[in-house]
Amino acid sequence: MLDMEYNRYIYTMNTVGYIPHLLLKPYIEMYMHSSIGNKSQLMELDLYPVGHGVLTFILDEEHFLYNSKRNKYYNVRFNFTGQLDHHLHLTTSSASMIYVMFKPFGAFKLLAIPQQLLLNECTLISDMLGNQINTLCRKMEDYATNPLYVLKLLEDWLIGQLKKNELLNTDRIAHACQQITLHNGNLAMKELYSLSNMSKSSLEQHFKEQVGLSPKTFSRVVRFNEANKFLINSASSDWQEIIYRYGYFDQAHFIHEFKHFFGYTPSQIHKSLENLSGHVSALGTKNTRRFY
Repeated sequence: MLDMEYNRYIYTMNTVGYIPHLLLKPYIEMYMHSSIGNKSQLMELDLYPVGHGVLTFILDEEHFLYNSKRNKYYNVRFNFTGQLDHHLHLTTSSASMIYVMFKPFGAFKLLAIPQQLLLNECTLISDMLGNQINTLCRKMEDYATNPLYVLKLLEDWLIGQLKKNELLNTDRIAHACQQITLHNGNLAMKELYSLSNMSKSSLEQHFKEQVGLSPKTFSRVVRFNEANKFLINSASSDWQEIIYRYGYFDQAHFIHEFKHFFGYTPSQIHKSLENLSGHVSALGTKNTRRFY
């Protein structure tokens, strides 16, 4: 373990968002440069499902990441975290990181790897893509003190990946994701099959491959995130309004779903201030800009 001060919850987090290249906008929501914690500090972080995978390059040469539930240490400076279907609790060192926040189907398009294989996993990019990625890794490591240049290197590579994978078609699954999102995760599956013009088995197969979750689980994740935003932004905590607005069966169902994804009950919503996923999603695309 690194020789660092351990601090359970008090840390600083600064994030700047950047708009992707026009060619990549259909597949990438945004880029981010985020600095978490102070020097020589260990922190606990909560991650909850947000409906997409994330590509991360850690600018710091020395870093520490530990999943206590799995008793697993990660040495993954350049990594991809797939879709999550439940809350994760991690211990990490202070770090400066570049994130690529994909759209739900975007990682499949640009990485050409079935996303269900990466569910709830943080994987070294070289383990996924082999030696072809080594040149990019070395360049990013060489320029780690210049985050915006690292981001340019990463974006140039992603544009190359887009050209390489141009025959991979994600249009129908993109449409299905859009419909689910438009309905806040409350679209009946039969209606989704009809709107997608796909059979149940075909949609399930392609959705898991391209998104990493089943359509039903993805819908639950979307609904949870919408309910979570409502709780954060609303002065009211009227459970009946939330249950009605987001289509939960009853209060018990809502609390069970919330704790499964968030890690805490709705009454502990204030803990989202210490939640990396919440910080990331709160940034929003309205605060982004191009980096060059």
